[in-house]
Amino acid sequence: MKKLLLNGLVALAMTSTAVMVMAPAANAIFTAASVSNAGVLRSGQDHYFEVSVEGDPLQRVRVQCITFHELDGLEIFVGGKAVEPAINYGFEEFTLTFAEPIPADETIRIVMKNSRVRGTINAGIDVPYRVYGTYPNLGAEVPLGTAVIRTPGGGSR
Repeated sequence: MKKLLLNGLVALAMTSTAVMVMAPAANAIFTAASVSNAGVLRSGQDHYFEVSVEGDPLQRVRVQCITFHELDGLEIFVGGKAVEPAINYGFEEFTLTFAEPIPADETIRIVMKNSRVRGTINAGIDVPYRVYGTYPNLGAEVPLGTAVIRTPGGGSR
């Protein structure tokens, strides 16, 4: 009985803290970027997706590749022009940090060269990429969406 009561109090404390932390943000006006387009290039060898920046400028994009993903490199475009952000590779993820925040009404295209899932190109599967963004004015990372790449012969969803 003590354990049940203690668990209930911990849950109440966590909920109360989360509500108090989130309450000030409810009054703020904030427009996030979103994943707007995704697909394949070069007969499925390269995966790409686009992020449309709306409202607040976007400083950083983090991408989680959750399917044992490998790639040979990245090409990044903003408004159709090649750019070279700082790139940090981690385990099944990478982060792009732009020297200057990307302003509203711009589109970021991220091309993943020679994308492979479990060592195979054109495996006939759907590949999800979770996309997050960091805004200088907000100072926090927020989810922007999930890009699903359907490789040639992929799923029917």
